[in-house]
Amino acid sequence: MSTLDQPLLIANVNYHVGHWVAIYVAEEQSFFKQEGLTRYEYERGGLLPGPSESQTLGLAIKEHGVDIATAVDTESAITQRVQGADVYIVGGWRYTPFLKWYGSKHITDMSKLRGGKIGVRENSADGGGLVEFFIEEALKEAGVNPETEVEMVQDPVFGYRNNPAHIDMLRSGKVNAITSSPPFSDELEKEGYPVILDPNKVFPRRPGKVTVAPRRTIEQRGDELKAYFRAITRTFWFMRDVKNFEYLHDLEARLRKLTHNQDEQRLFIASAPDRVDSWALPMDGGIERHALERIIQEMVKRGRLERPIPVGDVFKDDAVRDAYRDVSTRAELKPVFNTAMAAVEKYGF
Repeated sequence: MSTLDQPLLIANVNYHVGHWVAIYVAEEQSFFKQEGLTRYEYERGGLLPGPSESQTLGLAIKEHGVDIATAVDTESAITQRVQGADVYIVGGWRYTPFLKWYGSKHITDMSKLRGGKIGVRENSADGGGLVEFFIEEALKEAGVNPETEVEMVQDPVFGYRNNPAHIDMLRSGKVNAITSSPPFSDELEKEGYPVILDPNKVFPRRPGKVTVAPRRTIEQRGDELKAYFRAITRTFWFMRDVKNFEYLHDLEARLRKLTHNQDEQRLFIASAPDRVDSWALPMDGGIERHALERIIQEMVKRGRLERPIPVGDVFKDDAVRDAYRDVSTRAELKPVFNTAMAAVEKYGF
């Protein structure tokens, strides 16, 4: 039996429950079925530990026979492609979230964090999440080594910033820098805590997580790949619509009960309507070529790549562009499309 005779295998690369939500929405709202993707399986638990992603992603995809991998770290995909792994970025997944960094009141510039403590959900060295990249790069620009001259304080309370405990950590001096978002960030600004870093001024719409596939999926299962992207793009629109908040809140609560990871059981994304329409999802399902080019250049600058790799060697986005062109021009989807575009206009992504 050929693998082409088997259901399409979609797999989540990391263990985070938040990355399961889109697949379950597409299934429960019948988007997969409506777009013609009826033969698929989903592995949600995580293909590999985060710290090994940049070295073993391709091997994990090969050994499991994965056709589409979601929630892949962008730099890991590029690194693996440079090393010759059969992985290609075929679409987007998450932008780096719309979050500002706040510092203790004495932090007037990034260099003042030397010797300080930074609150993070996960350290990037441990396969960290989407938000740590910018603070680490800003520290380096200020001449501060993020590995040796600051302490990363890991705590689930910094996960989705919907618990007031995260700002209390800053107020009490237990940490000297955190990310926050409304309404808690509004409190910090009123109290005089400075914004020390605004990532959206540094690199707006930065693709933090992407969707990848091996060459066989692109070349031999192209119709299914397009069907997947038609469904997942509609899913992203659905997830950014505040009218769907109660359903999304309930769905996430159900999914949190399925994980055996204690930290993930305590976290929550869709805790309020504003967390829905500001979800860092690409409304076109894809990523911008110039953004990927910029990330590659950054990796060379930081010594993570010896030389630039041509974008075409790692980026194959024909399927997602065709899928977006299809769903965005359907008359019956115009109302939900317009709602999605209103969210883009509101938040810039």
